[in-house]
Amino acid sequence: MENENSIYPFLNSELARKYFANTDFALKQGRHIQDYGNDHKLFVFVDEYYDKGLQTYYENFFGMKLKREEADRYRYYFLHFPEDSKGKFGVENRSKELEDDRLIFGILLLNLYKEKFFEKKEILWQELEQIFKEGEHKELWQQLLYGKLKPNYSPGEEAEVKNKIVKILKNFEDLGWVCFINQEEIHFEILTSIDRISKLYGDIINDVENLKAYFTNEQLS
Repeated sequence: MENENSIYPFLNSELARKYFANTDFALKQGRHIQDYGNDHKLFVFVDEYYDKGLQTYYENFFGMKLKREEADRYRYYFLHFPEDSKGKFGVENRSKELEDDRLIFGILLLNLYKEKFFEKKEILWQELEQIFKEGEHKELWQQLLYGKLKPNYSPGEEAEVKNKIVKILKNFEDLGWVCFINQEEIHFEILTSIDRISKLYGDIINDVENLKAYFTNEQLS
């Protein structure tokens, strides 16, 4: 144990006794830890011990890389899973775990984050609704969201779409990409780590024809 403590000095720390278990669980669930909200204390722990044995610990014991990325001068941490996988887009990387419909929605949030360069990154349902019903690609969004194009949609259809979007946003909240301000009103903040989508899926984001083909042939689940 003494030798392990010298290799992994974070094991001796008071911060580890307080926060390592929760941090480890969050990272293994795919969460991106950043200096925000309830993750602040976990971030302080990872930020302090990233180069003091924590990175080595995950590589030696689990074969996973604890990665540090930065966007807009803010750091965030996550575990990179190296196993191969392949989805409909032909992406050969286990870390590219998003289902295709969630990827499309993630790209939308990434673009909204970048557009709000000098603003708060908060999004209201009304802003999303305007994109879906009045935006440049409204027909594609309606096909994806509702599965069909109509002049108007029933209250039931509208409610079903809202439920689907909340489900996706809750998944993104678990990943540490967004944070709900008011879930019932679909009011949320996009967090810095949404930038990870651009690193994981840059090839897809730049393939406009591929995205359009997906929009046309698929439906949000």
